[in-house]
Amino acid sequence: MLSPLGYHRAVLAYVRRVDERAWTALRGGPAGRLDDVLLRNAYRLEEAVHPEVHQAGRRAAEALGVDTELEFYQVNGQPNAHYVHQAGTAVVVFEGSLLESLDQDDLTAVVGHELAHRVLWNADDGAYLAVDRLLDAAAGDARTPPQYLETHRRWSLATELFADRGALTACGDLSVTIRALLKLQTGLSTADPEAYLRQADELDLSTGSRGTSHPEGVARAWALKNWLSGEDMESLITGPLDIDAPDLLDAVLLRDLSREFAASIAHAEGLRTDAVATFAAGFSDPPGPLGVPASAGLRFDEPVAVRPIDGAPPPRPRPLVDATKRYLCYLLLDLATADPDTGDAGLIASMVIARRTGLTAYDDLADDELGWSDKRRAKLAKAADEAIA
Repeated sequence: MLSPLGYHRAVLAYVRRVDERAWTALRGGPAGRLDDVLLRNAYRLEEAVHPEVHQAGRRAAEALGVDTELEFYQVNGQPNAHYVHQAGTAVVVFEGSLLESLDQDDLTAVVGHELAHRVLWNADDGAYLAVDRLLDAAAGDARTPPQYLETHRRWSLATELFADRGALTACGDLSVTIRALLKLQTGLSTADPEAYLRQADELDLSTGSRGTSHPEGVARAWALKNWLSGEDMESLITGPLDIDAPDLLDAVLLRDLSREFAASIAHAEGLRTDAVATFAAGFSDPPGPLGVPASAGLRFDEPVAVRPIDGAPPPRPRPLVDATKRYLCYLLLDLATADPDTGDAGLIASMVIARRTGLTAYDDLADDELGWSDKRRAKLAKAADEAIA
């Protein structure tokens, strides 16, 4: 049984809490039908002439639990297929010469991919369709904050991976699913799925997809293989934690991480002053009393365990890109210099924290900003190393 990805569920929970009015307004099934548009601009593939298309459609629909009338249309263009979400009939439109390259199993996989969109949009009484509409509308508005644009990109990737699972569910064979994907992407009439999976093994796809609406084909094959074997594949959607390109969920994670790290710094020996505590409390939203940090064992040179958002499944630990580590270095330096009375003791304490948290670039960054002499830097570094020892 297909179920939305963890990313889908996390974004849905966030949007329902933060943008409930907009989400509620957009919730609901497809409005009306597009019969007139389709009949004017496409060729309907009737079963009497194209029985193989309808046979594949029934097989896919049965596997996915889609209990509605199916219609298929053909239009000109590059080889492709897409699903038209409308009331009543489920419509799949083929473009270009795609059908000429597909056998019956391939065709079942392609139709399964398209019908999976209907499965997702109908799930939870149209809850995911409402999020999709909201993110689509946001992406078309020049005033939209970057976090929404990145969420739209990742949501699109997740939706295509969900649809790929629909293709696999429909035809029941990983090789067939990948072969159909390859035919659609390359235009080839024959393709080797196993060779494509070997190609995927040469890449580190856990660093995330760079696609804008669809993951790269090789990444989609990798994700299907991982899903089938029960392994995590959502790192393809999220990638590392990057402060320069956060989505809505990452923005929350970065705020939490900043608050927790700031609290940890303010509780460190040598920096435990009212001025530093006041500065650190500013990382709370809204600013408030500084509590005890949730974790004193933060490490930034290895993947960071992050808390789930709004009850979503626990996410996989996220590695940090260099830009995020640099930001944390600046956060540490800001607190280390927030109270001039801490003097060298505060700087040494910050260098100890940097060593214990794996912020290896901290000494260089602090030196660049504060203009230490070689002698002074060596003295501070020696004191920090001795404190660690």
